[in-house]
Amino acid sequence: MTGDGGANGWLLETRRLTKRFGGLVAVDDLPLAVRPGEVRGLIGPNGSGKTTTVNLLSGLYRADAGEIRLSGERIDRLRPHEITARGVARTFQTPKLFGSMSVLENVLLPALTGPARGAPRPIGEVRARARRLLELVTLDGHRHAPAKELSGGQSMLLQIARGLMVHPIRLFLMDEPFAGVHPTIKDTIMETILRMNRTEGVTFLIVSHEMAILRRLCRRVSVMHEGRLIAEGSFEEVANHAVVLEAYLGR
Repeated sequence: MTGDGGANGWLLETRRLTKRFGGLVAVDDLPLAVRPGEVRGLIGPNGSGKTTTVNLLSGLYRADAGEIRLSGERIDRLRPHEITARGVARTFQTPKLFGSMSVLENVLLPALTGPARGAPRPIGEVRARARRLLELVTLDGHRHAPAKELSGGQSMLLQIARGLMVHPIRLFLMDEPFAGVHPTIKDTIMETILRMNRTEGVTFLIVSHEMAILRRLCRRVSVMHEGRLIAEGSFEEVANHAVVLEAYLGR
């Protein structure tokens, strides 16, 4: 575990986080806390507020109430690029890539355009990391191809490699990274998460419906329902929780 937390040891912490869309409360008084070096799952039935939470954490949405803290520093009033500059990356369910640019250029983009904290890195070092990450996600052989030629699963791999170019990467928010991709690509995504968590201490918060995969990746999961946090713990603990069963099964 890395020493990247705030005063209370959390890397990411939300307090009373709330987001409304008209009369709908999409995220309702959410208390979420993730330690440095964790791989945390965020689960819940459709419409429970998981993607809205990721959009709040990454600055895409502005909260109506509450706080978001990264290593103790409030980030809930920052713009997305300012949050990225503090070491937070994310993926989108629908990959947002520059189709006419090459795979390699897409990966280099955050390092060349993003406002990195600290001294700028030498271009040779940046390119070497980009190549290493492309190799890790099995896309180095496609590095000169336009990004629009990639399959949906390969596009997700490219998003992940691009996110890992954020320097220094501390927290990676993943929104349904396994949805609709080939089993081989799912394995590559899992291996990438575990490798970056182990070797660089990257903390992951992963929204997914793929319970079998999350069980392998995450020691702890947080369960949302109707915008609220209803349970937290190991898979075994939350799977037998009456409130969770009711949320999923509607009993």
